Amino acid sequence: MRPFCHAIFLAVLMTGCAESKALPASPSPPPSPSAQKDTPPPSQLLSPQADQQQEDRLRRDAAARIERAEQIIKQIDQTKLAKQQQDTFSTIQSFLAKAREAISIKDFQRAYNLADKAKLLAEELAKR
Repeated sequence: MRPFCHAIFLAVLMTGCAESKALPASPSPPPSPSAQKDTPPPSQLLSPQADQQQEDRLRRDAAARIERAEQIIKQIDQTKLAKQQQDTFSTIQSFLAKAREAISIKDFQRAYNLADKAKLLAEELAKR
């Protein structure tokens, strides 16, 4: 039974590799000028209050993640770390410094991303 299955598989494989030609895609028409004028840019879709609330939340969350990562790395004895772990420790410190810098220039999304990476790496390093 097995050789028969292999023979069928090979036959299908050899005949099933026919070349197909792709049909050219029809170009989509450009949006009408009136449609472009009616839709506000994405930055105007949210109210300034919503933007401020989002910024405040990102700032708070970034600060909390920075604080948590710092708490974790304070508990780690650097002298007992292997080379790769020392590199990870340095990366965490770098992320934290960049996150603090991002907060100081009010780039809260970047601060949050960096702080989150630092926290996750710190948690992983503490587990080892």
